[in-house]
Amino acid sequence: MAVCLASLSATAQTATTFKINGTCPSGVAKVYVINVEQRGETLDSVSVNGGKFAITGKAGKDAVLGLTTDKHSYAVFINDGQPLTADMQKMSLKGSALNEKLNGYDRTIDSLSREISKYGEQYNKAVAEGKSEQELKSLKDELISKYINPLQDQIVTVSKNAVKDNLDNMIPAVFIGNIVYDTPFAELKQLFDPKHAYTHNPLAKQAQGYMKSIEAKEALVGKPFMDITLNDTEGKAHKLSEYLGKGNYVLIDFWASWCGPCRAEMPNVKANYDKYHTKGFNIVGISLDRNAEAWKKGIADLKADWIHLSDLKFWQSAAARLYSIRSIPASFLVGPKGNIIAYDLRDNALGEKLKSIYGF
Repeated sequence: MAVCLASLSATAQTATTFKINGTCPSGVAKVYVINVEQRGETLDSVSVNGGKFAITGKAGKDAVLGLTTDKHSYAVFINDGQPLTADMQKMSLKGSALNEKLNGYDRTIDSLSREISKYGEQYNKAVAEGKSEQELKSLKDELISKYINPLQDQIVTVSKNAVKDNLDNMIPAVFIGNIVYDTPFAELKQLFDPKHAYTHNPLAKQAQGYMKSIEAKEALVGKPFMDITLNDTEGKAHKLSEYLGKGNYVLIDFWASWCGPCRAEMPNVKANYDKYHTKGFNIVGISLDRNAEAWKKGIADLKADWIHLSDLKFWQSAAARLYSIRSIPASFLVGPKGNIIAYDLRDNALGEKLKSIYGF
């Protein structure tokens, strides 16, 4: 499940030596060791001679690093102090049992990701060929439903196995970000038990932040909504209490025009709005946009014909902070008396909940 996330920072680690010998395909002039925890920051590099290389350096103990020839695709490894042998043609690593296991997961997910990229290329080709908007929409829907979503599900499955089978080592730090959006909250709490060393790795921090935001949302269920004043698209101030707690069910929907996952979810939100609005169901969209024109255009493009409010402060949105929003799309369903009864109802979950309420 895709989301738009606020960024979090990483922390430092104690230095440990890495030592790698390997081979490269012809034409490769240099090999780099990057710090995956620090957005691919280059730690060291070495020239390739006769298709071979050897590099020794230092990085954090148990830091998640990458070995790359182009600074884009890389073979991930954990800096456990054990020597590694690399085949950069296959992106395979041999060394400690820990890193060989990690490389196995990495190569499987990389293969699935390449398959997804092929379908993206197929769509881009159709765009370049000048296919009509309807043809492109039909192709996109087919590619996503028949090919991309099943491949993404496989990535989640592999990632879940990588996490659950390695609770006693650092491997889960690499993959836990792939599963947080598809894992029940109770299970996430167990996976983020501080006794697991990987939970303290910088790579796990963003996923951990998301988990904490879910924890905060859980705490709101059953409680009255929190009121706040925001402007509509014309700049007029409104309180949430103008729309909530008035005897109807209302969805508070956090989104932004720049958020791809939000836009992908919007047709589902609109379909449910159109189905149940005559029964009293309403939506208050709260945008994390920062540009008023982009916000208005997004509303028009998505035909989101319900109430829209924003302070246009991006991730510094007062409403987002009040409701502990760290990723979007996010939502709260508020009952007739103003109490929050559910959160983050996406995909079929929204329709199923509304069906249980309205009976159809």
